[in-house]
Amino acid sequence: MKKGEGITLGLQVAQIGERALIAALGEIFGEVQNLKKQKKLLFGIGDDGAVLAPSELATVATMDLAVEDVHFRTDWSSAYQIGAKVAVANIADIYAMGGEPHSLLVGISLTGEEEVEWVLDLARGIAEQAKKVGAQVIGGDTVRGEKITIAITALGDTNEPMYRSGAKVGDQLVISGIPGASAAGLALLKAGKKELFPEIVKAHLQPSVDGKKAHALISAGVTAMCDLSDGLLVDVSRISEASGVGIKLDLDHLDLSSLVEAGTTLAVDPISWVLTSGEEHLFIATLPASATLPVGALKIGEVISGSGVEINGEFSDSQKNIENIWQHFEK
Repeated sequence: MKKGEGITLGLQVAQIGERALIAALGEIFGEVQNLKKQKKLLFGIGDDGAVLAPSELATVATMDLAVEDVHFRTDWSSAYQIGAKVAVANIADIYAMGGEPHSLLVGISLTGEEEVEWVLDLARGIAEQAKKVGAQVIGGDTVRGEKITIAITALGDTNEPMYRSGAKVGDQLVISGIPGASAAGLALLKAGKKELFPEIVKAHLQPSVDGKKAHALISAGVTAMCDLSDGLLVDVSRISEASGVGIKLDLDHLDLSSLVEAGTTLAVDPISWVLTSGEEHLFIATLPASATLPVGALKIGEVISGSGVEINGEFSDSQKNIENIWQHFEK
């Protein structure tokens, strides 16, 4: 029997009530309560709030919301994948700020019609990602709503925060891997062709994050850094704006062979996926021109005087939409 399952198999959330659901979730999230790293946790799940011991390090805090049919679809993704995906989005932000994640707070809005086992699998996805990075869920809330909504707040420690605002003219712009797979996976799902490229589709449904890549960039002398969550063009524009500099992108040398066949199948130029793909959770950083790139990192441009982003000679205003870039609240 899976952790947290108890006698809830086959029942809906509304049939067992909030108290029983919270108890079942507590069993799952409580699995990682005894990690050595969590000596700072004085009290976790079970009261009005969690209690953390004070730290001499700076605290990094971030929060993401995921709404059904906006950020995920239950007919495309398993509950486990959805939970893992939302957790990874928060964990990546902590790493991008130069932090080490240690705690998550989870809020879930449910209609009440969900099967309890579906909700518990969602929790297992969150808990597993937390466990991978030495973090844990220390509290949260459950409420009834019209759609499934998941809100996760992540906390981490850092002795030297990394910001988007430190890029300097002459720096090189680097990225920790090849972007584009998440957008390609989404396009394949929309086209009903997910079975043709399962690994690409998986990149969209269950993205991962590698904190070691962020640490390697920091060790190389990062001047500015951010997580690739909203698309390369959007996130590079944010570094440009925050730092008060221009950035020239040079993507011609990137090896896009992993995306070419999918692009041919859908009649899409893979470079559009590279520019617009969000939820990649790679790390974009600027480094001094003299810095040695970590293994696996790729130079994709340079910091120049001025403002905005130039793509292979074409200027792109950071406020200008290009096709397929996701923006909330736009019609």
